Amino acid sequence: MFRSDSASYGDGTAQAGMGGFMVGLLCGAAVGAALGVLFAPQSGAELRSQLADSADKLRQRAGDTYDQASRTVNDLVDKGRDAVRQGKEKLDEARTAFNEGYEGGMQQQPRM
Repeated sequence: MFRSDSASYGDGTAQAGMGGFMVGLLCGAAVGAALGVLFAPQSGAELRSQLADSADKLRQRAGDTYDQASRTVNDLVDKGRDAVRQGKEKLDEARTAFNEGYEGGMQQQPRM
């Protein structure tokens, strides 16, 4: 009667795993960039400039990742709302069918 169709809505684990991967990727890129800048032979001004550029790039990547995660969460919330709405519709249909069947059965019974 009521069927959970996980194939159409998914359970969100793939998106959650991708978010963790992206965070790890960003952290790894930041650490790698910082170590590369610190160990490269450069003047103080060049080093500060590169650090500022790396920070700007990291900030942009973090913003992009946040936007992607936000869209994913919003999509999952919308899918959840759709599933609840469909469940309510099915419940209303079943309740109506039950009431019609019950009332029809009561009308057919002989009265004493």
